[in-house]
Amino acid sequence: MKSLLILFLPCLLLGQDLPEGKGKDVTEKICGSCHDAGVVSKYRNSKDDWESIVEDMKGRGADGSEDELRAIITYLTHYFGPQVNVNRASAKDLETQLEITSKEAEAIVKYRQDQGAFKTIDDLKKVSGLDMTKIQPVRQRIIF
Repeated sequence: MKSLLILFLPCLLLGQDLPEGKGKDVTEKICGSCHDAGVVSKYRNSKDDWESIVEDMKGRGADGSEDELRAIITYLTHYFGPQVNVNRASAKDLETQLEITSKEAEAIVKYRQDQGAFKTIDDLKKVSGLDMTKIQPVRQRIIF
C-alpha cells in the first residue's frame, strides 16, 4: 500500500489549498512544480513516511536544497502527521505531536481527568491556558 501511495502521490495531490504555516511556500514551490500540492490533506503520515515520500520525489526530479526538503518534511509532518487522540495521549505526546507547551499539554490532561473526555474541537476551547491559535492549524489531526 505504501508503495502505491509513493507511486501515485503526484497524481493524487490535486485540488486543495495547503494550510498557512512555515514551509507552505517552499512546499508549493517545489512540490507544485510537478503537481498541485494540496491533496496531502488526505494523508496522516509519520515523519519517517514523509521523509521517504520526499526522498522518492527527489529521485523523480524534485529540485530543492537539503534545507528546502527538510522544511517540506517538517511542514508535512506538522500539518499532515499522525492523528492525535486528545482523550488518550499523554501530556508528552500532546506536547510533541501538537507542538504545544508542556504546560498546555498538562492542562489538556488535567481538564479531561477532571471534566471527562473531549467530544469536539470546541471542548478544547474550555481548557484554561490552552492557546487555540496553536490548535486550529492542526485540528484535522485531532481525534476524540
